[in-house]
Amino acid sequence: MGKKNKDTEGSFGKKGKKGKIPFIFLDFEFGNIDQNTVKRHILFLILASLLTKFTVLILTPLAFHSFIDLFDIGFYFEHAIKMVQGQLPYINYSFDYPILIFIPITIALIPALAFQSAMAFVYTFQLLMVLCDIVTILCIYFIALKVWDEKIAFYSGLIYATAFSTAYFVLTKYDAFPTCLLMVAVLCTVYGMNMRGYLFAALGFFAKIFPAIAFPFMVFYNAKTTSIKQEAIAALKVVVPLSLILFVPLVLIRPDVIRTYLFATGSSVGIYVNTATFTLYAYLQEVGHLGITSSMVSTLMYVMMGIVFLILVYTAYIDTEKRPVTFLKILLCAILALVVFTKFHSPQYIVWFTPFLCLLVADNLYKIILFYVTQVFAYIEFPLMFGRFYTNLEYVNPAGSAEWYLTLFFFTVEYLALLILVYLIIRPPEGLVRKIEEKIHRT
Repeated sequence: MGKKNKDTEGSFGKKGKKGKIPFIFLDFEFGNIDQNTVKRHILFLILASLLTKFTVLILTPLAFHSFIDLFDIGFYFEHAIKMVQGQLPYINYSFDYPILIFIPITIALIPALAFQSAMAFVYTFQLLMVLCDIVTILCIYFIALKVWDEKIAFYSGLIYATAFSTAYFVLTKYDAFPTCLLMVAVLCTVYGMNMRGYLFAALGFFAKIFPAIAFPFMVFYNAKTTSIKQEAIAALKVVVPLSLILFVPLVLIRPDVIRTYLFATGSSVGIYVNTATFTLYAYLQEVGHLGITSSMVSTLMYVMMGIVFLILVYTAYIDTEKRPVTFLKILLCAILALVVFTKFHSPQYIVWFTPFLCLLVADNLYKIILFYVTQVFAYIEFPLMFGRFYTNLEYVNPAGSAEWYLTLFFFTVEYLALLILVYLIIRPPEGLVRKIEEKIHRT
């Protein structure tokens, strides 16, 4: 854990114990680790990340006879070509993603046009996502270094770098981009740079909606040194100007642009069969024949999501200690609630919460093992099972068949493994509940 350095320039060159130069990051000096060790850690983590992604690219088609899903990147390329042809998204036609997605799309388009090659776009886009993922690794490392120590920091980064299922989606989707913006926001918040944290969280929202979920918890956490009112105003000072630049002009030109930012409600899609919603519905109706409709189960799940959010907000509000680890746990639960309780689900959502899992499992071997078990389940779900056992809206095999039950059992165990892991992460340390109860009785 680091301490605030009052004289960064003056102390940067001073030797620490055994003649080693202490490491300083964002004005915090870490006396328990030197610069050379940090450099070695970072180099090793980057190499591990690249090796994992290369292994996934090779083994997925060759060893598992599955596929590298380039559908989404092809979709991004189609819309990049539309821009070249003079058709502007949001203005000339509707587009399902927030505006900042066009940052990586536009960058990847440059070599595609230069070489007149669609694959140049694919490779460039993948490279950009890998770079975003490296930023996420660095954020994980430095967050853990601030909250815990160099051992946990290295383990956290290594666990994320070798998260093979997450690596698959880094290479095939664009979720690594908004996730890295969210992680930079969390990094800034943990290091006390509140306004920068709000800025990157807001940028994440304009990249893919879900980072906005961090805002209330960032406000509560930052209020430990100010007040909730001051922090809310500070957040608005960032969000309002960005909205005036990135959102309001498009709405004035084409009002239905607002639908892009409402898609996360799931109003325009059916119930995906790889969701907890459909899994519960399958047990109640297809197995139990209780006369329950899927919409009833979906409504129940959204109510549960609201209850969980209220509990998390209340927990963040009454938390007097404002410990960084509590902040990380609350963010993990908030993102997972969004993922688990919605009626639609894309497998790449695992990219959103994997960084928080890696930060919070690195202190215990059993949690690390269970984390990799969840990675195995996620990788089997997609790409290995997709198309063979299920598609987005249905199981491939008829209800009641052995293959149908196998699919249902798989999703059941997958969600149970994830929920058990989260329970192990957020459960209070032994004796803490007893101490809290004793304190309540004394008062």
